[in-house]
Amino acid sequence: MRWELLFGDLEAQFHAETQQELEQHINELARIEASQLSFSEVLRGALGRQISATMRSGTVFHGEVQRVEQQWLLLGQERRSVLLPLAMVLRVQGVGTHRVRATSRVPYTLPAALRVLARNRSTVVLELAGTRPASLRGVLDQVGADYVQLMQMADGVGRDRGNAQGSVVVPLAALVAIASASDNEF
Repeated sequence: MRWELLFGDLEAQFHAETQQELEQHINELARIEASQLSFSEVLRGALGRQISATMRSGTVFHGEVQRVEQQWLLLGQERRSVLLPLAMVLRVQGVGTHRVRATSRVPYTLPAALRVLARNRSTVVLELAGTRPASLRGVLDQVGADYVQLMQMADGVGRDRGNAQGSVVVPLAALVAIASASDNEF
């Protein structure tokens, strides 16, 4: 009878050690998997959620996460959409713990999203990093590989060429946010 208790105790100890090693291995695999996630995959896990994004300029944008690509995030606000370059995001609150990997292998870049706005002749407001005035309003005339050309317009006027106030070229690296009316599509 004593031998049976001894062997039972040894088996229980072996099982406990094996279980502990398995749990440690699983935890390490989870850490390795998390280390391979990108910022966009973290944000993609917040699709449909309300978040706050603080930009390098200090501006804070609040809204519902509508779309996340490798280079940008689209927030829906009450009357407009705001496209935020991920390179300009300082921190984000409200994302939760869910993570989602990209489903498409084709990257939808920031210039590609801006070309949609240019094609649609959408009125946009560009917030720029470190400038006075901090924002420009107009229609995107051209989107290059690393710049946009904006036909500037005064607030409250339509987008026809007679209302243009000149043209300005802005490097993409200077864009903090691109805001448009909510009916414009990215």
